Amino acid sequence: MSPGDATFGQWEVADLGRRTINSQNEDICAEADSCLASKLEKLAPLSQAQTELLASLEKEKEELDKGEILVREGERLDELFILKKGWAIATREEMSGHPHIPTVYHPGDIIGLSDAAFESTPNTIVAATGLILCRFPRERLADALRQSPRISGLILALSMIDQAMMNDRLVVSRRTDGYLRLVLFLLQTMSRLRLMEPRLHDQFHCPLTQEQIGAATGLSAVHVSRSVKKLLELDLIERHKRFFRLKNEPALNELVGYVNRYDRLDLSWLPEDR
Repeated sequence: MSPGDATFGQWEVADLGRRTINSQNEDICAEADSCLASKLEKLAPLSQAQTELLASLEKEKEELDKGEILVREGERLDELFILKKGWAIATREEMSGHPHIPTVYHPGDIIGLSDAAFESTPNTIVAATGLILCRFPRERLADALRQSPRISGLILALSMIDQAMMNDRLVVSRRTDGYLRLVLFLLQTMSRLRLMEPRLHDQFHCPLTQEQIGAATGLSAVHVSRSVKKLLELDLIERHKRFFRLKNEPALNELVGYVNRYDRLDLSWLPEDR
């Protein structure tokens, strides 16, 4: 194992042969008035009033260091967070004692939204990198949803997409070839990042450790390492430290029957604001 294999190193630029890649996917919407509006607008247009309503949730920015905890499992979740820069993870400990990561958060995501229905959060949410985020009481989101049926519909649509992606992970997890879980992780991550930054071509910066990728895919760190090696040998990906390049994306898609859940949407049912 080469240096940086376990953690993918602390690098900002990678040279994957034909081109130099800048680490842009963590800065996708750091300067936007509303990261959430930027994400929702990728699905359907928003009016100026709707954009301003969402921007009102993102007035107060704060920075967190890597490893800082936003909320602990079992605590009451009184606040939500809109992620503007960096990656965060929701993690919980299985009965076996092994960690599980059900959700990886990227810029534009509402951290804690899936936990807001419960008396206490089932997950501990941790900064996987340095973060810039906006914290707000969850009642503020309720106010925005009441004021704008269209925003409500778009957030519901995102939840539907997330559920479809989770179902895809469940289907692939039932197959015996564990490396396919890594393939799906790479493809889904690329799709999520491309939604916010269409200029991403065939590579992205992944700050997660092998252990964290394993916890997100149900693989051990050793199995992640073996799966990466297998994909390298098949000439399907390239990797340099914390950068992955999907060298043959059509072939990767075929391996898992991949469907980009952000494509071919029918949002004709979205309500309009009065």
